[in-house]
Amino acid sequence: MRVGILLDISGDYREKIQHAKDLGFDFGQLVVWDMDFYTDENAKALRAALDEIGFEAVSLWCGWDGPVDWSYPDGYHTLGLVPDWLRDRRVKQLHKGAEFARKAGIDLVATHTGFLPDDPRDPRHVAITLALKELCTELKKHGQRFEFETGEELPVTLALLIKEIGLDNVGINFDPANFIINGRGNPQDAMDMLGDHIFGMHAKDAVQANFGEPSGKEVQIGTGRVDFKALITKLKEHNYDGDIIIEREIPYGEERDRDVLASREYLQNIIDEVYGK
Repeated sequence: MRVGILLDISGDYREKIQHAKDLGFDFGQLVVWDMDFYTDENAKALRAALDEIGFEAVSLWCGWDGPVDWSYPDGYHTLGLVPDWLRDRRVKQLHKGAEFARKAGIDLVATHTGFLPDDPRDPRHVAITLALKELCTELKKHGQRFEFETGEELPVTLALLIKEIGLDNVGINFDPANFIINGRGNPQDAMDMLGDHIFGMHAKDAVQANFGEPSGKEVQIGTGRVDFKALITKLKEHNYDGDIIIEREIPYGEERDRDVLASREYLQNIIDEVYGK
């Protein structure tokens, strides 16, 4: 099991990729929020930069435009594919992101789909399911896979949604911190349910909300409530052979560099203990 890094490639992506390489990371997950970035020219240039620097992009995390508010309570109404008036537009953007990924030589795409209603008969649930089935069917034609980043859905709702979609190229980008931040479940219990369908995993830590607060917050890995040893042990039990991607949600700079390097050492020690060197 390898430890990589998450990179938002907005702006000077070549500089960010080179900096990650200089820190000793050979691979990671790339994140795009700028819809104008999805051009053939940029796909070709990104592929060339990855090859020249010697950095592997294991997945592309595709964002979407329009109102995006992660705070309470607006997150319920602006994120992912939940808003009715933004759904078609954002589905098209996910298609475009997947096409960009193909042209850049990346076969795994990920996103947040939002606070999906738990009721399978809710019109929004039905519409989102149909849209995702169409998206993932198209990806399958091109040998690509799709993964839900966990965080807004309850684990059982996500499991049922994947079953409803019914395709073998659909899985999970497991983010343990997001379960804690959004109060959607215990990461260990969630992995017991979802473990056989994990395509990728974020290494991110968090502390839970206090009583009366709507959400917890992300913290440096090893200082929060995520039990990484327990999760990595469960990954081994589920025969997971993918990677772990460090996500640190603070601005790029010296502090972030220190945190991700400390996180890599922390995680690698656990991996060596659980999986063996």
